[in-house]
Amino acid sequence: MEVFNPFAYIFANKVITEDLSELKECKIFASGREQQSKDDDYLAYHVLKNYKYSEQILLNYFNAFIKDNFDYDCDWEIGTSWITNLDKGQRVHPHLHRNYLWSGVFYFDEYTPQSCPLQFRNPIYQTLPFMMGRTKSNTMTSDICVVPQHNLLILFPSWIMHYSDINQEANRKSLAFNFKPKGGIGLADSTLFL
Repeated sequence: MEVFNPFAYIFANKVITEDLSELKECKIFASGREQQSKDDDYLAYHVLKNYKYSEQILLNYFNAFIKDNFDYDCDWEIGTSWITNLDKGQRVHPHLHRNYLWSGVFYFDEYTPQSCPLQFRNPIYQTLPFMMGRTKSNTMTSDICVVPQHNLLILFPSWIMHYSDINQEANRKSLAFNFKPKGGIGLADSTLFL
C-alpha cells in the first residue's frame, strides 16, 4: 500500500557561505539547562544587537525562506537572540518559544561527533488518541535530530518542543534566535499589531 503524508510542518536548513565568525567573540552565554544568564538579561538575550552583520545575514536567509514558502505580507525582525555554551555533561532542557512564530539555531563554531545534536519532539505523536509504539519510524511517531555542523542554519516553528541530550565534548556553542513580524500581521478582524 502506498503511504503518503498529507500534512507536515516545514523546517529549513542550509549551510551558509558567509563568514559569521564574529560570533566567536561573544563572551555572554545563556545556560543550556536553565536558558538563563548571570549577565544582564537584555545583553544576554539580544546578543545579535552587537553583531549587526551576522544579524542581517541571518535575517536575509529567513526572509528568503518566508518568501519562498508563505504568503506573509509583513516585514520581520529578530526579537531575542542568545548564545548557548554547553560544557561536557550539560544539555538543553526541553522547551519552546512562546510569543514568536519562527525560531532559528545557527552553528557558528567547530563541532565533533561528541557534540550533542538538536532534537525536535514530534507534535503529532503527542496528539494521538491512543498509545502507539515508536519502533517503526514514520512522520507520525518519529522525533528528528539535527547534528551540529559548522555554518549550519536551522529554521523551525517556534512552538515545536526542542532540546538536546547530554553534551559529550568540552563545549558546544550555538546561536539561537526568534523572529517576529514588525508592526502587524494578519487581515481585517484577525490583524495583530505588535
